[in-house]
Amino acid sequence: MKPQPVALVTGATSGIGEATAHRLQAQNYLVFAVGRNPSALDALRSQGFQARTLDVTDEPAVTELVDEINTDHGGVDVLVNSAGFPLRGPLEQVALNDLRSLFETHVVGPLQLSQAVLPGMRARRTGIIVNIGSTGGRFTSPGAGAYHVSKYGLEALSLALRAELMPFGVRVVLIDPTGVRTRFVEAQLEETRSYANDDPYGEFKRRYDEAALALTKTPGVMVDADTVARFVMRVVKAKNPKPRYIVGLSGHATILAQTLLTDRMWERITLSRLAPR
Repeated sequence: MKPQPVALVTGATSGIGEATAHRLQAQNYLVFAVGRNPSALDALRSQGFQARTLDVTDEPAVTELVDEINTDHGGVDVLVNSAGFPLRGPLEQVALNDLRSLFETHVVGPLQLSQAVLPGMRARRTGIIVNIGSTGGRFTSPGAGAYHVSKYGLEALSLALRAELMPFGVRVVLIDPTGVRTRFVEAQLEETRSYANDDPYGEFKRRYDEAALALTKTPGVMVDADTVARFVMRVVKAKNPKPRYIVGLSGHATILAQTLLTDRMWERITLSRLAPR
């Protein structure tokens, strides 16, 4: 029997990943907290984490880390795929390399990490993979199309992978938070941006920035990272968790509205937020 269960958390240098790593450590997991921010990794290391530099899109590095965990600690019991980043802007102007990077991080990376840990989980007939998605994987709105597209991809990945792994005793769960209040997100939204006069989307972008910032200041719209981390722990402890969960009252309300409204009505509502004032 393993002396201590092992968790591997990506995106652990901030936000949901960092909060989840702390929650898992408090429950006596040996936590491999990985990310790309050197100073944040140093801080995690000083707090007793197995903090490692890892780019989730680097296939050889992922394989090397999981091989090390398998050899030294008997394998990964909990994988939390939390690495990610936002990407906003009209789809016509999205740089394709940025879109590829988004897909590599939000879709290919989680699958790659899952493929790396799954042989051990299947052999032990136990384990859980938690993918941190977004309510943005269940609806779309103008101005963040690339992000929505990648999160829709993670939804499909999670649901298909879950069905395939059920016979092996491995659980896959998708957690879809509403907007999450983190230092990174707040800094991005509060940043003053200027747009060229000849940019055909200039006015649209200004209205998008204003609407997004206003939403963050509306009570009840966003949740903090630890709220999501507590939900991750609830899922990890559950004997038979559901395929996916929404975290945050505003997320539940948005998904319900999107379900009840026609596509044309939903379109009008999303565009109304961006109407000139």
